[in-house]
Amino acid sequence: MKPIELTVGKLHKEGVDAITLWPFILYRRGHRDDIALRAHEHFHWRQAQRWGVLPWYLWYLALVPFYFRKPSQEHPLERPAYELQWQIQEKLKAGISIEAELASVGLP
Repeated sequence: MKPIELTVGKLHKEGVDAITLWPFILYRRGHRDDIALRAHEHFHWRQAQRWGVLPWYLWYLALVPFYFRKPSQEHPLERPAYELQWQIQEKLKAGISIEAELASVGLP
């Protein structure tokens, strides 16, 4: 199974360019072509698929109060997705292949 990727005009708050609501990945208009962002969201999609969708969301939401006033990349379920996103961005800047990173999250 693959995620259903959709482009929308707005998301729940300013500064959020994409969100995974399994089985969907929603992208704010103009951000769906950002391959590093897509990999980040596919990482979450696979997390939810591996853990089970409901347990993943419950754990994610249970941790939100502890990270409410902190940058989103500090949330334990966000950290590895951001690390993947940053790694891809750095490799793209350096002209290095990102094939392995994309394959790790099921992107061609």
